[in-house]
Amino acid sequence: MLKPLGVLMAEARFKTTFDPRQLTSLIYGGEENVRLREVTRARVEQEIGEDGRQLPRVYKSRSRRDLLQEGLRAGTAMLKHEVLHGQEFTEVCLELNVSSPFGLHAVMFIPTIQLQGDREQQGYWVPLAESGTIIGTYCQTELAHGSFIRGLETTARLDVETDEIVIHSPTPTSTKYWSSAVGCTASHAIVMARLQIREVDYGVHAFIVQLRSLDDGRPLSGVELGDMGTRLGLNGNDSGYVIFNHVRIPRRNMMMGQAKLARDGTYTPPPPESYKHAYITMIYAKAVVISTIVFQLAKAITIAIRYSTLAPNYSGIIPKGKASGDDAARLAYLHATLAGMKAYSAQTGAHDAEDSRRACGGHGYSALSGLPDIVCDLLATPTMEGDNHVMYQQTARYLVKQAKRVWDGRSADSSVAYLVAEYAHQRAKDGTQCPLISKDFVYPENLLDILHHRAARCIFECEERLRLAEGDGSKPEVVWNKYMLDLILAARYHIECFVLEAFIHSASCIRDVALRRVLMQLCTLYALTTIESPFAIGSSAFLEDRYISRAQLEDIRDHVHGILDALAPEAIGLTDAWDFSDASLKSALGRKDGNVYEVLLDWTKQIPSVDGLADNSRRQWSSHPYPVRSRL
Repeated sequence: MLKPLGVLMAEARFKTTFDPRQLTSLIYGGEENVRLREVTRARVEQEIGEDGRQLPRVYKSRSRRDLLQEGLRAGTAMLKHEVLHGQEFTEVCLELNVSSPFGLHAVMFIPTIQLQGDREQQGYWVPLAESGTIIGTYCQTELAHGSFIRGLETTARLDVETDEIVIHSPTPTSTKYWSSAVGCTASHAIVMARLQIREVDYGVHAFIVQLRSLDDGRPLSGVELGDMGTRLGLNGNDSGYVIFNHVRIPRRNMMMGQAKLARDGTYTPPPPESYKHAYITMIYAKAVVISTIVFQLAKAITIAIRYSTLAPNYSGIIPKGKASGDDAARLAYLHATLAGMKAYSAQTGAHDAEDSRRACGGHGYSALSGLPDIVCDLLATPTMEGDNHVMYQQTARYLVKQAKRVWDGRSADSSVAYLVAEYAHQRAKDGTQCPLISKDFVYPENLLDILHHRAARCIFECEERLRLAEGDGSKPEVVWNKYMLDLILAARYHIECFVLEAFIHSASCIRDVALRRVLMQLCTLYALTTIESPFAIGSSAFLEDRYISRAQLEDIRDHVHGILDALAPEAIGLTDAWDFSDASLKSALGRKDGNVYEVLLDWTKQIPSVDGLADNSRRQWSSHPYPVRSRL
């Protein structure tokens, strides 16, 4: 007789050998933060009417209007919580993973004013935004210009006589496109446009432009905007387009924290070190995107592991196998790292979320599993907030510069010290092999050395190719494009080193013995599968210079199987540590109590009726012109 699913889930949870609550505390920065987020979650879930028992509202109708309405409801509740209770909107958003029109209001509109506005502008605009009196967004991407900021076409011409700036979209391709919340929500926007004074172009600057009336929400004169319709995911957000037709704004609506624009048209450029203020807004946005991907992927894995723990017992599925110079340098490293991490996390999140959906069999294809929405939302991230290919190239550019410094005999930044350590071996090309034996592969520090070897070899090879080709007189941009794929791989290899190094450091600092042991096993598994899995990007690079032998690869695979066996009893505990509520997962398959099929059937019965459709289908069939042949 099959055991009840709730009993099976309880038994699986009992196998955990560590305290998941300690890991929860580690993930969220302490027990106090955990309790705060739980109170926050409960309050917002009550506000939007989600309790995890009834069919989530988002599944009752999938029309564009209803999806937008749900995004507005959830976003309004979270914004209200921020204003009344003081917790940051982004923290609430990350907890619930809601697609809301108000994301850029908190992530880019307010931070841009705080970082690029002067004190008077901050004092005027920030209180209006934080109170929700105005709702802002960020308009940078244009119809034909995404990551190429210097190519933006929208103009901001100073009219000295009226002391106004005229915002204009001179071409169809200058249409601001993909901007969040412009479809029906935002009242104001940070608009990135080219400042023009007396026919002189001073480059791209930030301006606050009002889009809609605060009285009736209608677009202001000269502003054409609208919703861009349904997308693959994130449909609770009214992303859209904006066209400006000689829209006049006060001169003081230009952000003047660094660059200045006087009444007489005198332009004072920003100080050289202020470029980091413009970068920080984008860096913060990338960090938020990375965090969002982490939470979404954690939800997908939680659903898949919980369901996979139960499904084999019922379906017969066989479980699968086992500002100063230092400031500038730090900012350059931070920008290069976050750009690469954004690309890596988006690439990983989109891929692994789909793997999680497939692991749930046919039910993973149902919207009620919660997985299709997560997968589709994550599919947007490789191009959101910077195309992955562009982000990896920004990381690669930093790495090549550091490799050039090493090649010239200078020191590299401490963040890439492994380049110096690997330099002699890489230049000698003497065919040295990895000296590790089987028992050494269980230590993540040893595996980090292997990842460092691959990354350094690829980075130095890219630097050499660029240097030699440019020495032959080739144009730098042509050479860069020629070796772009190699540069992107080099950047990813470096980021994988960064992830493993951070993983080792964080896990080794944990005092609880049981939790540290489990996390170090996860850390080792990450490193081993990065090396040996044929599905891991660039795994063949470990074999290209014969640094890893076939025998060593077999040893590594044996360790992978052993660690998978050891971690199997910990799987439920590891996902429980994320502390997701049933309401936030929105998944019949990912129920914490394990009552998967009961809830799946119950939710299916709650889906709005299609009364009349069957009769309509019968009438259409009976009226078709072809005779129905009798069945012999």
